Amino acid sequence: MRTQGEDSPEDRGRAGDAAARLAQDTAQLARHEILAVRSEIRAALRRIGAGGALLGAAGVCGLLTLWSAHEALLRSLEPVLPGARAPAALGAVYATGAVTLGCAAGARMRSAGGVPERACDRAHEGLPDRF
Repeated sequence: MRTQGEDSPEDRGRAGDAAARLAQDTAQLARHEILAVRSEIRAALRRIGAGGALLGAAGVCGLLTLWSAHEALLRSLEPVLPGARAPAALGAVYATGAVTLGCAAGARMRSAGGVPERACDRAHEGLPDRF
């Protein structure tokens, strides 16, 4: 007769087999989930890649539009401002615009403060410690 807490070798063998099967099933499930996530990521990257190429092409078209507008404006200013004055005037206007927009962007970013850091901290709070 056995007392409580004593296991026969046969019981220990069955428990070991069950633990081994559980470990094997868990590993197989983990591999399956990793493969599913990997395929989802690849599909998303393909969609993003196509979108990025389209966005790049749109940027090139936008730059060509600006260049054409610059050339038209330069040609219309040349009769009024002869020689190198027309390109210099346009350059000064462009530089003023760049400085003004840069200062406005800097002020806007400074006023945002630590928003990205706080957002990352809040997102990190929901994750387990191992991440």
